Amino acid sequence: MPLLAVNQTLSQNLFMKCFSSFSRLILLFGFAFGISIKTIGETSIKSSLTFYASFDKGINADIAKGDNRLFTLVEKQPKEGNQTGGLTQLAKGKGVTGDALLFTKREAKWLFYDGEKNFSFKKNNWSGSVSFWLKVDPINGLDTGYVDPIQITPNTWNDASFFVDFNKEGNPRSFRLGAFADKKIWNPENKNIPEPERPLVPAKSNPFSKDKWTHVAFTWKRFNTGNKNGISSLYLNGKKEGSIEGWNQQYSWAGKPHRILIGLYYMGLFDELACFNRALSAKEIERIHAHKKDLKSLIR
Repeated sequence: MPLLAVNQTLSQNLFMKCFSSFSRLILLFGFAFGISIKTIGETSIKSSLTFYASFDKGINADIAKGDNRLFTLVEKQPKEGNQTGGLTQLAKGKGVTGDALLFTKREAKWLFYDGEKNFSFKKNNWSGSVSFWLKVDPINGLDTGYVDPIQITPNTWNDASFFVDFNKEGNPRSFRLGAFADKKIWNPENKNIPEPERPLVPAKSNPFSKDKWTHVAFTWKRFNTGNKNGISSLYLNGKKEGSIEGWNQQYSWAGKPHRILIGLYYMGLFDELACFNRALSAKEIERIHAHKKDLKSLIR
């Protein structure tokens, strides 16, 4: 074989070996990068978690940046523990996984967790998320009147408050997210403002059932900016249902004790309550829904 041909063959073999090694390096880097991205995502959800109550080990929270104890409002005063006289109870083996809270009567005393540190608050450019699961028949399983599975505020439902509720009317009742800034901001003249003109957004779908769990999540971002650029969004079973936009979302919570109230007038199962200190992405919310197990097993 001529020397030139030999040299060309050697060069080609050397090139192919280098290319093969480089390709394996690229694949290895891509695999590692993929794992890294997945790990970052999981760490991000975990590091954003400020409060988590699975109800699998009792009524107190599994993870809490603040006080992990459950309280009951008795004659407007907080009493430690479940003081509902059995009207609200742990339902063994009835949860998404493990146990859940079962609310049986509309008139049961209100339960809550202390919001300090558990439900993160910022004076400026505030964001966050809440996630939980419900199993309820909104047509036949709820008594007449508004029903708030969760309400978070230092004041009342229409003054610096977040809540989700079932409307008092309709068949089925509309499920809605409310994000009400300080009353002096959104309703300075204290008028009786019609519901369609309030900072409320109704869900487009109605997936609730006494036989199946429904995942509920809501997020907010750009609150406490002084501008009308805040947005709060409602998700059901991992799908975005709507958003509240165009409001000056100013919440004056500083120095006030806010509470995470659960099961107000509610009758049904409640499980896997979690609070985060940032607005989760749509993909992260879908991951929580698709997991359909306890949150700990997703982020550990």
